[in-house]
Amino acid sequence: MFEVPFYHETIKKATIAFGALFSQLKVIRRNQDQEESQIISTPIAFAAKEKLLVRIEQDANLTGGTYLTLPRMSFDITGYQYDSTRMVNRNNKIQCYKDGVLDAVYTPVPYNVDFQLYIITKGIEDGLALVEQIHPLFTPEYSFTIDVLPEMSIKQDIPLVLNSISVSDDYEGDFSTRRLVTHTLSFTAKMLLYSAVNNRTPIQRTETDLKKFQEHVAEMDEDGNIIVDEWTVGVSVPAVPAT
Repeated sequence: MFEVPFYHETIKKATIAFGALFSQLKVIRRNQDQEESQIISTPIAFAAKEKLLVRIEQDANLTGGTYLTLPRMSFDITGYQYDSTRMVNRNNKIQCYKDGVLDAVYTPVPYNVDFQLYIITKGIEDGLALVEQIHPLFTPEYSFTIDVLPEMSIKQDIPLVLNSISVSDDYEGDFSTRRLVTHTLSFTAKMLLYSAVNNRTPIQRTETDLKKFQEHVAEMDEDGNIIVDEWTVGVSVPAVPAT
């Protein structure tokens, strides 16, 4: 079953596209007169939320500069589920003829890949500014395209569905304790995963020996219908009347 290894990097490409989708978010801060005073870019990384929180909490004296880089975002993959509602006949093939070689791959298998996006800010307003920029993009889904099988010119449109948003405020203790507001956005990417590509040369010539079939005919009626299921020897075929 697993004799031929393959790796189309489908999930990897979708993960990179997911991160690129949110890589240009910025926070606009205003002064007391509601005038724009500062625009802050929000960096994003592929990491679990706990990893960023530990890095921030380890700098208790605010000397490392990590806390000053907030707001930050991170994302990770949280699960995979087979989607039977999108499955079609598995015996269907997609074929591509190029440079004398016929590439073929079976029908892809539908899987849902769950992503979570974490927005960590020092206060609630920066988090609201980022969430408000994300919401209008999803209604509740947004589609992006990846190049799945370049050798067969197959591209895939992946619907990305925004499932839910949760908020947690980690402000506890005295006034010296840091306040971290975390928005967690849950997404589902509806993907198609392809199996190995079979490479073969198309059949261009066939040889058939018809001599041994010259005296073997099927019995037919006047309408040209076969009336027996076996071949007989030396039986002539009655002429089919013209219609």
